[in-house]
Amino acid sequence: MRTLAKAVLLAGVLGLTVHSSRADVIDDVSTLQGVIDESLLDLHGNRWSSEDEARIQAARAAFLPDLTDPAAKAIWDKSENFSQADAAQSLGNLQARLQHVAALQMLAALSAGDVEKAREWRAIIKLPKYVSAVEGALALQRLGGEGIHREQVAQLLAKEYVLWQITRAREKSDALYRLVLDGRATPQLIASRSAEIEQLSLIPPSILALVGAKPPTQAPEVTSTQLVAAALAGNTDLPKLISEWRLALEAGYPNLLSAEDVQRRERIVLKLLRLIPMEYQSGVRDGEIIIPLEYREAKTFTIQAGQIVNELMPVWRQTKAEALNQYGSTLLAGFEKLESGINRKVALSEIESDVKEISSLLQKEFGLALKKAGTGADVVTETVLEIRALLGQSLAAAMDGQWRKAEQLRVDAYASFDLEIESRALPRDPQLAIKAEKAFLDGSPGRPGIKAALDSRAKGETLSGAYDHALDALDECAALVKVGLSPMAATISTVLIVSREGLEAVVILAALLAGLRGPENAGIRRRIGLGAWLALGASAGLFAASKTLLQGLSRYGETLEAVISVIAVIILLMVTNWVFHKYYWTGWNARLRDLSKAAQRKRATRWENLALMGVGFMTIFREGFETTLFMQSLILEAGMKAVSLGLLIGFLLIGTLGVAVFAIGAKLPYRKMLVVTGVLVIFVLFTFLGSTTRLFQTVGWLPVHPIPGLELPSWMGIWLGLYPTWEGILIPFATFAYVGGMWLFVKITARRAQAQAEEAGPDFRAAASH
Repeated sequence: MRTLAKAVLLAGVLGLTVHSSRADVIDDVSTLQGVIDESLLDLHGNRWSSEDEARIQAARAAFLPDLTDPAAKAIWDKSENFSQADAAQSLGNLQARLQHVAALQMLAALSAGDVEKAREWRAIIKLPKYVSAVEGALALQRLGGEGIHREQVAQLLAKEYVLWQITRAREKSDALYRLVLDGRATPQLIASRSAEIEQLSLIPPSILALVGAKPPTQAPEVTSTQLVAAALAGNTDLPKLISEWRLALEAGYPNLLSAEDVQRRERIVLKLLRLIPMEYQSGVRDGEIIIPLEYREAKTFTIQAGQIVNELMPVWRQTKAEALNQYGSTLLAGFEKLESGINRKVALSEIESDVKEISSLLQKEFGLALKKAGTGADVVTETVLEIRALLGQSLAAAMDGQWRKAEQLRVDAYASFDLEIESRALPRDPQLAIKAEKAFLDGSPGRPGIKAALDSRAKGETLSGAYDHALDALDECAALVKVGLSPMAATISTVLIVSREGLEAVVILAALLAGLRGPENAGIRRRIGLGAWLALGASAGLFAASKTLLQGLSRYGETLEAVISVIAVIILLMVTNWVFHKYYWTGWNARLRDLSKAAQRKRATRWENLALMGVGFMTIFREGFETTLFMQSLILEAGMKAVSLGLLIGFLLIGTLGVAVFAIGAKLPYRKMLVVTGVLVIFVLFTFLGSTTRLFQTVGWLPVHPIPGLELPSWMGIWLGLYPTWEGILIPFATFAYVGGMWLFVKITARRAQAQAEEAGPDFRAAASH
């Protein structure tokens, strides 16, 4: 059988040698890895021969045509001696170099815009234990093809790769150390493993440059060659030598964390540990899983805490060396014990005891604290943690029949999501951000959102499935926002936001002002203009104070926006009433000019004038408030310069459009201008009602009843305020019922007034002329 296996592998190597464009990179690597694995088995089984040496050399040469990046070719083409004396070290080197060339090829493909090829090479890279590859996969899939995001995606993938390989090097060195202590490590095994670990630690300089790090300037004092020599000599100090070798490697690992990053991760570890018993208590009872989502969260939080500790270790070796040397193994053993207990579904008291022991060790010996430090730290990870905890509590409350409490916890979770996650995801992938928002609200056909599930009092899998869907969407968004936002992307996003938020406001104001011609409307024009200027000033003041004011009001952002929208809708209803009155009294004026002034005095009430002034303020301030919320996250990510440029371009665009509408309106006959104004007011009222309905559902003031089978494109929600729920469809269309009723009322009123005036005869016309 072994001879047959070798024949198959040799056939694979020959297939590689006759390289074809049809060959898939993943298949080629699989064949190569098979050759390496078979060679290692022969080596450790003392069956190494010249046939093995020829086969591995042929496999190396056959794989070379797959490589296109010069740095990858240079690494792979380094000479290796596969004679029996050096084969173990050479095979170890080859294993590690395969990872490095895969990373270099991935980044080269990304730079060329070939996302599919980059994904192929990324699939070859091996991951350490418990690590998730979701973040990089989503970034590559959703943003890799866009030139403005490509550099940031490359930085994320490079950082991901560096952390993975350093973690793998640690894992392998820990395993090698245990094998040596147990007396189960042969010289051949030590040679291959130590060589692989050393090569994994030598991250290519171009990858390190992408993450802002530099290669180590000094070679380690202890090398794998010395370890092999000590093993062959039977040196009893081999475990001590391996410990020194591991420390020498650690000294060369790059530190990718700033002081704020370290403090934030230390806080997150303690927060995760604090949440683990809470999630476990909700998910497990008497050794049985009662809420799978909560049990899964307990496992996930445990793994995340362990990953963060591994990420912090290079820093701790410099800042907390004494504690790490004395308690490091105890800490790692504690995480392993906790994870094992969760997998075995032990009693809650055992989980609480394990968590308490780990937390105490971290706080007392390593000096970790929950107190927040730093002002400019990225809060995405902490926000996701908070949202997960809130949604977990919400699900538990719903399963206990505490629907009101479940809804309030959902609202709290969504408030955090909207402020910190959704606002960052929108510039990167609007479709994903909207999908995640729907998961918190109405959901999609066949997959109800959390609010829809709570409003319908859903049970079982329907209820838990809604929360699962929201958490999956949250994870996608969180992974995506970890990709840095380029200045160009921030500028484009700012332009789009300003254009979207300001378009309807500027157009409606320009149309209204164009329709208010003549000296008799000068006062109304001044009031509308004054309201608009006050709104711009208020928006600018809010923008300036937002770093402090909005932080305190962050959880009420959607509620405040809903209140402002209600006021705007009320004012628009009054403006709609005014437009129809204006239209019909002007029409009558064309036939009865002598009654026009009386009609104007009759209908131009104080409240209508105040409403017209208010529309200038509320139409602008409603959009200014929302724009301010969006801008803060963009400023934090890309800086004020890029956002300011976007604001300038956006204001120029909508200002130009507003002037054009005003100029066109000024040339139209007055009656036609009122028709245009009326249509614009109705359109804006329609969208305001739709978006306000959505806000009411978001903050829990209205229920959510999805329309089965109806799915609307996201642009209809953004631009028309239409969403696939009964409330989201019926309430906006109530605009037309209101407009129809107002049209009939004004028409009937105008005809009655006309009839009464005609019946009054010359006396009334004479009075009207004064």
